[in-house]
Amino acid sequence: MSQEENLNQRWKKILLNPKDNIIAILAFISIFLAIGPILPGVSWFSLGNFSLDMINFYHTIMIPFAFLLILYTSELLDLDILERKVVNLSTYPILFLTFLGMVFFYTASTQGADYVLQGMRDVWMLVLALMFFVYLLMLPFKNRKKFRNIWGAYLLIVIATISGGIAAVMGMIYEYGLLFGYASIPLLNRDVAAWGGLQTFLGNLLTSHSHQMLPAVEGGIVGLTAISLGYEKLSAVKRNIVNIGMVISIFGTISMTYLYVISSFGTYVIPTIFPFGAGGMNGLALDDSQTGIVGIGALISIIGLYYILSRRPVERLVQLSEILTWIAVMSVMVGVGYAMEFNETYYGFGSPGVPPNGGPGFRHDLAFTDGHLLFAFFLMPLVAGIILVLMRYLRGQEKEKRIIAYLIMAGTVIGAFGVMEYMLTLFWVVEAIGLALLILAVILITLTLGKETISSVE
Repeated sequence: MSQEENLNQRWKKILLNPKDNIIAILAFISIFLAIGPILPGVSWFSLGNFSLDMINFYHTIMIPFAFLLILYTSELLDLDILERKVVNLSTYPILFLTFLGMVFFYTASTQGADYVLQGMRDVWMLVLALMFFVYLLMLPFKNRKKFRNIWGAYLLIVIATISGGIAAVMGMIYEYGLLFGYASIPLLNRDVAAWGGLQTFLGNLLTSHSHQMLPAVEGGIVGLTAISLGYEKLSAVKRNIVNIGMVISIFGTISMTYLYVISSFGTYVIPTIFPFGAGGMNGLALDDSQTGIVGIGALISIIGLYYILSRRPVERLVQLSEILTWIAVMSVMVGVGYAMEFNETYYGFGSPGVPPNGGPGFRHDLAFTDGHLLFAFFLMPLVAGIILVLMRYLRGQEKEKRIIAYLIMAGTVIGAFGVMEYMLTLFWVVEAIGLALLILAVILITLTLGKETISSVE
């Protein structure tokens, strides 16, 4: 074999190696997590919703993370070789376009290029997601035995993929409308006018995109966790407990998606259920009740999954850190979030005023908005997905795994309590400590996987 052929083979091996590509994605994510606080306009603790700069930073991390989940799932489920090749070969283009999108974002003279580059990346991701979905649907026909053993988790992954894809399309439609309007699309433009006008439509679309995407992703991660742990090896009774939890999460994902679609593409206003207090201000938003069902299903699945946890102490510790992320998200979203919704006459939807137009504790509402976006909608799903990578690809390295697991557990517990502290007192430092520990764990996972790969090559 000639030197040129050897070189081609080497590059082919690098570009098609899922573990190497996963490490590249983790390195990208770790770098941006580390430098995030010094990037222009990126403010981690700012009362209320993310700023535009923070949203751009958020997508710089979370879109590669979504790609990581597609890559990981394709390998875990052993999807068609063509699909896996296409996904692996897309790793560096997706990372490169995302990097350029961040670089060109800040200068007015390059924002046109930024729109094009990020648009190319988003369309590429959508094509990959569609391809992934098609080959995912083929799995039951190619491997009926495997499907029968994991049907609950498999169906949750399929439904989560559909919901996440719809949320992604919503985001793309929103971005197009924000930049250009819909005058060039007469049919949509007419409908938008009927739905309340451009600003109303964009507001509804943005809310649906942001509120739907992460619960869908988190539901998909729950299904992936069950398969990664090998829940098909459980007894029929325990496996069915897991599947019952998955079915409940599937129902929550479908109903959530339906609500967000009809509230964006139409005039449906999501109601408050069990309203009481001044002007019916207190009560639970219907969409939040459905996203909560996704998490409730996950908690039920834990009952069955507990029996499949490894008997090896370090492996068991890592697996428990994964399960803890689900519990923490539910503690924040339901334990804190629902409590706030039933006391909105005080918290007041993040606006000053007298109920039902606002509440005296509106700043605490804004603090929860920021705190739970950072924790439950950002680092928790990120860490939960990366733990799965750790479990699959890191062999041995028990000392490092133990340290990582303790960091994740400490960061998760401190971060969850920190969200509550932030909401109650506006003191954000406790949550910041928790988030710092989680980021440190992600960086350590990246370094440990990279070190192991280099050692194996040598």
